[in-house]
Amino acid sequence: MVSFSYPWALVLLIPVIILAGYYFKKAAGRKQKILFGTRGIIAVLLVLAIANPLVFMNVTKTNDHPELVLVSDTTQSMKYFKSGVGQDLYNYFTGTINVQYDTLTGNYTALGEKIIQYADGKNKILIVSDGNSNYGTSLTDAINFSKETNTTVSAVIPDLIQNDLSVEITGDKSIIVGNEQEFGIVVRQAGNANASYNYEIYADGTLIERGSGTLNSTEKTTTFTTRFTKLGAHTLRVSLTSAADSDKINNNYTKSVYVIEKPNVIVVTSEQNASLTQVVGTLYNVTVVTSLSQFTDLDKALSSTKTVVIDNMYIGNITEKEVASLKNYVSEGGGLVVVGGTGSYGYPEGNSYLNSSFEKLLPVVSIPSDWEGTQDVLLFIDVSDSGNSYAANNETILSNIKKTAINIIDNDYFKEANMTYLTIGDPTRDIDGEFYYVGNPKEANALKLQIENLKTGDGETDLLDSFEDAAVVLENRSGQPLIIVMTDGNIVGRHSYSEILAAENKMKDYGATIVYINIYTGGSTRPDQFKDKSGTPYAEDLADDYGKNGVYVSSPKGLPVDPNFEEMFGASSSNNTNRTESGLYVSNPKHFIVQGLDLSNTSVSGYNSVTPKAGSDKLVIASDGAPVLTVWRYGLGRVASVTTDNGVGRGNYWAPDLYTSPGSKLISSTINWAMGDPNRESGIVIDAPDTSVGLPTTLRVNMYDQGIPVLTLDGKKLVLTMESENVYTSELLFNQSGTYNISGYPIAVNYPIEYQEIGVNPDFRKLIESTGGNIYTANEAKAFFIKSVSDDTTYKVKEVVGLNVYLLLLALVIFLAEVVYRRVREIKELRRLHEEYETRAASGEKIPPTYSKLHGWSYMDPEEEEKTETSGLAGLTGKLSGLKSKVKLKK
Repeated sequence: MVSFSYPWALVLLIPVIILAGYYFKKAAGRKQKILFGTRGIIAVLLVLAIANPLVFMNVTKTNDHPELVLVSDTTQSMKYFKSGVGQDLYNYFTGTINVQYDTLTGNYTALGEKIIQYADGKNKILIVSDGNSNYGTSLTDAINFSKETNTTVSAVIPDLIQNDLSVEITGDKSIIVGNEQEFGIVVRQAGNANASYNYEIYADGTLIERGSGTLNSTEKTTTFTTRFTKLGAHTLRVSLTSAADSDKINNNYTKSVYVIEKPNVIVVTSEQNASLTQVVGTLYNVTVVTSLSQFTDLDKALSSTKTVVIDNMYIGNITEKEVASLKNYVSEGGGLVVVGGTGSYGYPEGNSYLNSSFEKLLPVVSIPSDWEGTQDVLLFIDVSDSGNSYAANNETILSNIKKTAINIIDNDYFKEANMTYLTIGDPTRDIDGEFYYVGNPKEANALKLQIENLKTGDGETDLLDSFEDAAVVLENRSGQPLIIVMTDGNIVGRHSYSEILAAENKMKDYGATIVYINIYTGGSTRPDQFKDKSGTPYAEDLADDYGKNGVYVSSPKGLPVDPNFEEMFGASSSNNTNRTESGLYVSNPKHFIVQGLDLSNTSVSGYNSVTPKAGSDKLVIASDGAPVLTVWRYGLGRVASVTTDNGVGRGNYWAPDLYTSPGSKLISSTINWAMGDPNRESGIVIDAPDTSVGLPTTLRVNMYDQGIPVLTLDGKKLVLTMESENVYTSELLFNQSGTYNISGYPIAVNYPIEYQEIGVNPDFRKLIESTGGNIYTANEAKAFFIKSVSDDTTYKVKEVVGLNVYLLLLALVIFLAEVVYRRVREIKELRRLHEEYETRAASGEKIPPTYSKLHGWSYMDPEEEEKTETSGLAGLTGKLSGLKSKVKLKK
């Protein structure tokens, strides 16, 4: 993109172009047109040069002596690790390479901010940290920024020297009076060993629950429910005890709760006893009507309600006037939830919501979605060098592995599946996560062609990296994941069995089933890489250790395999014509509505066929991919489409599971999201999250009454800053833990956040390696990292380049070209006239005295030239004389 230092100069282009066009048009003959045309272009270029155009260009540079930026995290979360590692590395690197040293201190870790500060593409960054960043730019965003600037980030994780446990309470802060509310207790530990603990939960100082648990990983969440029957401020507190604990500072956590009145909700339904109405009626102050026409003043009724729920409403029962009222209501901030059934969305055929004014409010169109694929299948294909050995059919193991992959693609069991593949043993191949719908022959053939063309890789079998790559691929997928590992069995080498097993177990977070297909001959000179001490193949061990969702298939002679998946898993959904139930799956786990939602035992037997609109968010889908919950914003309000029925469905009973626990949480969360601020018309609404000692938090105030809000904290008036109309903010910082009261609104301040997320960030390795960096121990950093930093570093930077020099050079080239062109034309004309003169002289024409020395290239005096006759030979000699004087030729 081009910008100008002096854009005002561009105004000069107007008169320049007008004058150039005028003289060009008035010019007589080709010579004058060329003259005025080139002068006009030159004038335009000069004006552009005065304006000084600038562009940003990517420039590749090489730094023979790159800098290392060493960032040492010395915040409190690092007290559980060996100290002094950062300073030790700095002393070791100093004098060998250029090294800049920086430290992180204080009550929070702004690790992302440090990475952004130093990620300029010229240097390499080495972080000594546990990877927990809890303030400012997120670590994920910072790593993405470093990749954009081509900056490699590596990390050193010091040795863990002591374990510790921390506890936290999660859940909503604003809750509705009398409603049962779910909260979570999150227990974390710095180490990985099994750690048992006990906990006690208090509500407003009264013990409500005791429990115990065991950590076999770094984190565990336990849920509990409670309800509050009084409005206003309340507290929840959890107390933790454990023999594995080493620091008491993070063993107690307080969460503030603000209880509000039940908001008003209108339910429009012809089935007042349906499960939907019962669930909504227990949570809110509900007004149930059979149609919107029951309100004599619909606009007034809508103005006093937070959300409208329309259940299975036939389009013919909604008038255009009512639709206009709903549009205005939602546009001004109201909530709308439209529930499906046999009389809504695409039903009845020919008189559905399709193309109606009411449908314009909704995030979906009432036509079937073209979604394809019910399952996500990841093929792990081992292309490592050990696959070059030969099998019983005189084919290489790699060739037979690829044939097995082709058999799987062609298997009818997967005719409704999406497939992709990852290579094992080829670190040069980037994962793209592109899935192929193998029910489409064209896509299936494209996938098979890619697999057939795979060559032997240049790396070892590395299942750990493959499982980490699979996690990246599955992160944003919604289908049922199945991982099929096809390997020659040479598994344990670069990583230990326990490391690979830990990576495999993370696939349980995605609900993945894993099938190991072991294609081997047993002829290796390193049997310890193929089998454990008891002689069991490692692939079989991994399948067994994965539990009920692990399957092992072997081919000891190294021949291709055509697995019988129906025998493994039963008939597929695509082959079972009697199947009526569809499981529900979360499509976007990051959305507020589905946070902590468990739909594992929730299914529906029917739904409305719809297609999400552009800009909408598909949150929940059926097992065949059909949208069940889709949301979007409409003006200032929010609209949700629940495209299954109310639990009764006029005798069809599409979705009874959706209105019993835990599925019913989806309905309540959807309505809570739709209503946005449930306390909107209460005059003044305060919102502020709980915080930690030394960590700033922002208090936000929405003022719905006239005037300026006045708030007090500990009897002192708060200073508020106006953020926008009727919205005020204030930044708060507390240096002591406790519960603070701001004009009746509670804020809990807990132990410093550095003691909350302890141990190594489980996503740290994946983030670091995505930049091309590595995770080291302190000794490994000394042995290996210094070499990588000493190598020449090529980096790309964006530089501002001025174009005015190039414009001036172009103007000069055009000017010189025009001058040379005219001079060449004049010389050619002179020679032509000279030849004509000699020809005429030879024919006997009288030569004027003035040109008696023409052959000597003498010149005629200008005064004499004016007196010279202009006809015949005298005229020709006049032309010659004039041209000579112009080009100034002298023999």
